Amino acid sequence: MTVPSLSFRLAIGTLTVAALLSAPATAAAPQPAKVIETFHATLLRVMKEAGTLGYEGRYRALAPAIGKAFHLRSMSRTVAGRRNWKRFSTAERDEFVSAFSDLVTATYAHRFDGYSGQSFRVLETASLRPDTVLVKTRIDGTQRTRSGRRNTKLNYLVRRFDGGWRAIDIYLKGSISEAATKRSEYASILRKRGVGELVKEIRKKVAALKAEASRTPAPPKEDRDS
Repeated sequence: MTVPSLSFRLAIGTLTVAALLSAPATAAAPQPAKVIETFHATLLRVMKEAGTLGYEGRYRALAPAIGKAFHLRSMSRTVAGRRNWKRFSTAERDEFVSAFSDLVTATYAHRFDGYSGQSFRVLETASLRPDTVLVKTRIDGTQRTRSGRRNTKLNYLVRRFDGGWRAIDIYLKGSISEAATKRSEYASILRKRGVGELVKEIRKKVAALKAEASRTPAPPKEDRDS
């Protein structure tokens, strides 16, 4: 067997290093805090343009941002409950995910319907497991009080998936799990009436949010621009 010469091995090594250095770098997935900051930036823009956009415009602007920031299928599975999810057919799972995703977007479009000087701030990121972190944030200036403006804690449970980091739960006021609240709310309907009826109820809620937002006048211009 012929042993390659030293000069040949050095040449191959040089070419390999050069190839690695010249190969296009794969963009790193955004880190958990960045995922939430990007979503908040979109949410803040929508709030500032809320009056012009209207409910439908807010919904259309927020839907893709929510799809990127949240793992809606994982959230849907948690809200339905593991046992129920296993019993769902593929079609039932897809229908439930679609309805729940619409509800998440409709809720944001309904709640964040104006701007009066609020700002979003990421406070810290706490590691819970190697693939799960809690991103703690705060909305400054959510309500006016006699002593000034009140701030609201809004924390996100974020998990690493194959496609990057995505939020899987929201903790309102810092500690109230939105997923747990919905799971408790939906458990009785699933047990007594089934997933088809629950999907109908969720669709009704989405329609009600839209109707209520359409009846609610836009905040005064000075509040939106302050």
